[in-house]
Amino acid sequence: MKIFKHEVSGTVITTVFSILGTALVIILGSYNVKDLTEAKKAEKVLEELKGLRVALEEYYQLTREYPNLTLEGAKDNLRILDYRDENGNLISFAKIYGHDTLPKTPAVEDIVESNAIYNTNSFKQDENYGGWNYDYTGKTGEIHANLPINIYSQGIDWNNY
Repeated sequence: MKIFKHEVSGTVITTVFSILGTALVIILGSYNVKDLTEAKKAEKVLEELKGLRVALEEYYQLTREYPNLTLEGAKDNLRILDYRDENGNLISFAKIYGHDTLPKTPAVEDIVESNAIYNTNSFKQDENYGGWNYDYTGKTGEIHANLPINIYSQGIDWNNY
């Protein structure tokens, strides 16, 4: 009888440790998946930011001014910024950029996915709602993601990047 009890308690202990080990692997795996997901979001924002900056510079080289991305409705329809210059040439930020809408910053925590654009010359804001901060009034063409520092667990200060 004693041998039977010892075998049962050993089986129970082995089962409990197996369950705990499996749970630990699942928990650690979910953290790694979250890290990978967050890294992909940060990478996406960086790619979008680069694309916007290149397009803004190309537009500026062509027109000697930056487009008014803050114009009502422009974030969802960049074609409303199209115009014809004095020679009749179509000037289109959407065509230069290669997209008809501004990209959205990915959702995370309590920030929703957004392509809102805020006209500002101060990029050190506490109001990081998602979307983009753009200095149209100052005519600098400077643009940054409107996101809190380290939002995607990458250590990026989006107001300075």
